[in-house]
Amino acid sequence: MQASVAVAEALDAGKFTAPPVAGAADFAVAGLAVAIAALAVAASFVLVSFDAHAQSGQGRLRRILDLGPSLCGPRLLLAFFVGLLAAAEMLRLPFFRGAAMLPPPRHVMPCLAYPLVAHGIAEPGLLASVLLLLRASVGGARLPAAALAVPLACLPFLTAHVVVLATPATVAAYPGQLAHAADGAGHCAYPAYAATLLLALVAVYLPLLATACWDVAAVAINRRLRARAYALSVLILVPLPLQVLALALTSVWDMHQYTSPTVGLVGFVAVAVAAEATLVILVMLPVHDALVLVQHLPAATAGQEASDDR
Repeated sequence: MQASVAVAEALDAGKFTAPPVAGAADFAVAGLAVAIAALAVAASFVLVSFDAHAQSGQGRLRRILDLGPSLCGPRLLLAFFVGLLAAAEMLRLPFFRGAAMLPPPRHVMPCLAYPLVAHGIAEPGLLASVLLLLRASVGGARLPAAALAVPLACLPFLTAHVVVLATPATVAAYPGQLAHAADGAGHCAYPAYAATLLLALVAVYLPLLATACWDVAAVAINRRLRARAYALSVLILVPLPLQVLALALTSVWDMHQYTSPTVGLVGFVAVAVAAEATLVILVMLPVHDALVLVQHLPAATAGQEASDDR
């Protein structure tokens, strides 16, 4: 079976490039990816522990949980997709490609897997989870049924990536420059077709997320929650276009062997800021607020709790 243009171009590039040596930018990306993955795991652990403790109790914490539908599921989805995004970043690093022991010319193939996993699954799921949490916080989404929309939101972008990678060149022929996944030194670049799909993803979600953040700010009960909504909007609306620009540059700019890793680092830092902001604001801080609220419940509630515990 004939390969697609993207796969054929990657194999051709692998014939002329040796496996690259990791540079400072690669080590920086690896460290940042590990930190983000660790934060996602920590957030999941805190969330599961908090929810289990609240579900098993009958006191103040349980009463707070009963005030509305549980957001534990969507928050766990958010943490999962953040962790997956960090793990996917490792696919384009020389460490992983060396550990995979893929012989030339196949050592370039993880560069094609990177946009598929990172921006066909992880980032659409992350943005859909954020949108779901924001809508649910103002009563605009019914949980847990609405959580099913998160994996469904990944399907269009995942399907588009798979179609590009699987369609034979005889069916869809286009210039190989649109699909090149590695630069002249063998470092992973970002294919132009993937940059186009990432641009479409960001163009779809930015207006939705901006509107959702402003809706949350409009109904916030205090300045602190309003400030969080505005901060989240800024920390999403600013980094994501920068990510698109940085990754798109690696598909057209091949002037120096360190260009792709450095520009790729800029793109990952941008999305890392957005991912960490969503974890902190939508997962960690609500748990903190609930624990603080428990300590400041009225005395009457505390007395009722004591009677419940007898």
